[in-house]
Amino acid sequence: MKFIQLVLLFTCTAWGLCAQQKPDQLLHNDRAAFGSAPMTFNPEWGPFFHGVASGDPLHDRVIIWTRVTPDNYDGTSVEVTWRVATDAAMQNVVQSGMVETNESRDYTVKIDVTSLAAGTTYYYEFEALGRKSLVGRTKTTPAGAQATHLKFGVVSCSNYQAGYFNGYQRLAERNDLDAVIHLGDYIYEYGNGTYGDSAVALNRPLEPPTEIISLEDYRTRYSTYRLDTSLIRVHQQHPFITVWDDHESANDSYVAGAENHSEDEGDWDVRKAISKQVYFEWMPIRDNDDFQVYRKISYGDLLDLIMLDTRLEGREKQIQSITDPDLNDPDRTILGAEQKAWLLEQLRNSSARWKVIGQQVMFAEFNVGWAALGDPNFTFEALESIFLDIWDGYPAERTQILNFIQENDLENVVILTGDVHSAFAFDVADDPVNVTFQTLPVVGRVPLYQPTPNYDATTGAGAVAVEFVTPSVTSANFDENLNLEAAQGFQAQINKPIEPVPGLVNLGNPNPHMKYADLIQHGYFILDVKADSAQANWYYSPILSVAQEEAFGTAWYTYAGESRLRNAATPSAPKAVQDAPAPSEPLNTTSTAAAARRHKFAVLGVYPNPFEDINTLHYSLAEAAQVQISLYDAKGKLVRTLVNQRMQPGIFSLQLQANGLPRGAYVYQIQVDEQRYTAKVVLSK
Repeated sequence: MKFIQLVLLFTCTAWGLCAQQKPDQLLHNDRAAFGSAPMTFNPEWGPFFHGVASGDPLHDRVIIWTRVTPDNYDGTSVEVTWRVATDAAMQNVVQSGMVETNESRDYTVKIDVTSLAAGTTYYYEFEALGRKSLVGRTKTTPAGAQATHLKFGVVSCSNYQAGYFNGYQRLAERNDLDAVIHLGDYIYEYGNGTYGDSAVALNRPLEPPTEIISLEDYRTRYSTYRLDTSLIRVHQQHPFITVWDDHESANDSYVAGAENHSEDEGDWDVRKAISKQVYFEWMPIRDNDDFQVYRKISYGDLLDLIMLDTRLEGREKQIQSITDPDLNDPDRTILGAEQKAWLLEQLRNSSARWKVIGQQVMFAEFNVGWAALGDPNFTFEALESIFLDIWDGYPAERTQILNFIQENDLENVVILTGDVHSAFAFDVADDPVNVTFQTLPVVGRVPLYQPTPNYDATTGAGAVAVEFVTPSVTSANFDENLNLEAAQGFQAQINKPIEPVPGLVNLGNPNPHMKYADLIQHGYFILDVKADSAQANWYYSPILSVAQEEAFGTAWYTYAGESRLRNAATPSAPKAVQDAPAPSEPLNTTSTAAAARRHKFAVLGVYPNPFEDINTLHYSLAEAAQVQISLYDAKGKLVRTLVNQRMQPGIFSLQLQANGLPRGAYVYQIQVDEQRYTAKVVLSK
């Protein structure tokens, strides 16, 4: 979001992490999560170091995913066997097959497993190079009247350098979720030290260390994230239903550009296409030719989940000021004409009891201009204008959607939102408060917030939907971007009547439709859906250290047919039936020789290949070892010795400079104690 850019606290210069790279330089990234113990990769999980994942469940099918890390990057394909069973021990196999993967899709594997039973928990695994992956757990959607009680984890905004993914770990430990809904900002595009917590970032350096732009950049960044054990575990235990937000491409992106994309970073359409391609390579989302992420997933008669793309599908460039006359243009769009027509059709034709819309940015009206009172650095207009990346920047289209819901007597519409790094709960009404201005002695020009006939805050009359906003998993929120005292003050006042000078004038409630706000904590919420109600239960975890604790925050719910929120004293009860978790380690492999080989070393990627100027050999070492890396030409002649030393555990990037090398094929030969690996690379010019 744009307001984040105004208050970034950390820079590459301050952290000393953005030095220019030298030819043939070895970079060491020590991901220490527990004291001095490096967090590299789990040597027992090779060649499936990135774990397994599933997603986009339907009543008869589900996507399963993994990534194979071959011992030798020699350009050949790797055969991967997959199996789906009804038990965690993988004894009752119901579907199986074999597929090949190679460098063209970064050795990722994605299978759309069909002919499954509705509303059923399944377990799956992969096998390649004589070893098995972790066993994953997934679940198909129920059909018809099967669905009586649904639970979803709802998350967004997981900045690797802002904190540890404790929220993901807590979700992985739950056994009654139907799926995890990820509303975007799964990765961040920034380079080391640009945005996060300085202490955490020193223990969680990024690959690549600079902002990601190229195909190999985006692939390496996903690889870095997906080596995080907590992220591996939550994918292992639950199917994901995902959409991207802006940071999967670049901050504040829209169809034709992004705030964080400049001309010297190349063509935006090329970068956007790369970001989409890699997202579909690394995420368990069902493939389609157009890389579209808006889609509907039905959970029987109980719920239709309608996932939207408010970023790359149809969004026009953000308006920069609320004084811009184009702000209220009735043709201005965040969805695009095609997607908006599709959304309205899904809402009109849905026969499900609940219509749940998963999307990226805050939908309900968000009034913050009053916070500029007494602050010489901001005016009402300037502060309000910071928040035009959300639906407030596209008010006419929001009104069109709300009018459509009301005119078609659509009930039980619930909106799920991420992006803002904070927790909110709203009654959603069109124009819930009227803003006028008055000039007061001493105070000067102030906004007055007056009720409108469109919404009654006491009864909820006029609301046509409700909105639940999930906090960030780790990304900086108001206290980290400002300070704790300022965030607490803003949080306390954001939906209460304002009195700038005691006894002088009551400015009214700027957000009477806002029922809950937490601007400080991190975590997720559980969406609990039954025939009579839909409830959000917020849970919060610390992020600056690896921690087990979790605290229940609050719960808000709506009854079917009401479209208004009520507060619940306690979280909703667990499901009566819990699923058996997938085992924590891979099952026994069929190859004794392969099973005995413990991976102390792994080549995670060779990017780009072919290359023109610099090639990066991205690898990880799980334990101390003598490492020798040499470069040979196609005839087997030694060209350069690049590394020859005893090395400590960690993540490394070896950057090979093309200076002086003739065009042609080369081979990295890597000797790690008694083990040998190779990786082929081509210098194209």
